[in-house]
Amino acid sequence: MTMTIQQAARTALECQDACNLSGVLASFKEIVHEVIWPEARRLGKGTEWVNRHPICVLFLSKLGSLNGGYFECDYFHASDACEGLAQPEVIHPETEGIAYA
Repeated sequence: MTMTIQQAARTALECQDACNLSGVLASFKEIVHEVIWPEARRLGKGTEWVNRHPICVLFLSKLGSLNGGYFECDYFHASDACEGLAQPEVIHPETEGIAYA
């Protein structure tokens, strides 16, 4: 079964409590390939859109944190955007309008 954008956003939010870098990375890879890129193609978007997607921002922030590094991003904006995407009752055709930091 293919993961939805709602499920991917929820996973990005849930992984903020993770402690296993390889597990976070595996989930990130799956989501980018199975959810984010198909959504980008559907919307006619490219690499920059994918790179700045709030789901990607949250995963990258967590990976940096687990590595002891620092990833400069608008974490709160990305988190709020993922909270919105994770809502199952909301239809998200407007995702192309999200201003990614």
